[in-house]
Amino acid sequence: ETWKKIDSECSSEHLVRDYERGELLCNDCGMVVEDSFIDQGPEWRAFDSDQDDKRSRTGSPMTFLSHDKGLATEISWANKDYYGKRIPHKNRAQIYRVRKWHQRIRVSNAAERNLSLALQMMSDYGAKMGIPRDIKETAALTYRKAVDKNLIRGRSIESIVCASIYAACRMVNLPRTLDEISKASEVNKKKNRKSIQTHCQRIIS
Repeated sequence: ETWKKIDSECSSEHLVRDYERGELLCNDCGMVVEDSFIDQGPEWRAFDSDQDDKRSRTGSPMTFLSHDKGLATEISWANKDYYGKRIPHKNRAQIYRVRKWHQRIRVSNAAERNLSLALQMMSDYGAKMGIPRDIKETAALTYRKAVDKNLIRGRSIESIVCASIYAACRMVNLPRTLDEISKASEVNKKKNRKSIQTHCQRIIS
């Protein structure tokens, strides 16, 4: 890694950091400019991508397709513990109660419930139309902006979801017609076509 510092001996700016020795070296004269660097990297070594994935302790990336952006803890519905062992029958009732309360706490009010429902619809509609994940992420962000602009009140969630998908497709020039979106969402075209167009104009503007 190259650093933008100057060697006091030869006035060179070509400095290189040696992570194994914890030193900052001049690439021209070899002088040690600084030493005792702290390595900010992981304490483990990986020799291939599989080992890197297994040893990495970072969580999953953030996503706008989840109402909590994917930052919440998930409790699996499989009756197994962290090591893959089956949970004893005497403890399953307790685990079930923990799961139930966990689900209630994750979606604590009506706004979060509506957002969770809308994003689930968006994932389903996008899957039916074969829309790539990055465009669904854009649609989810567009829907969140519509919520912030208070465009949801008094309107159906389905129409705003359809408008968000249509707007996201237009942003990346992906050809998707209102008829395709209405068919995937099973929204009545005659009643909601004009509504979707109106919402699109408000969301994009």
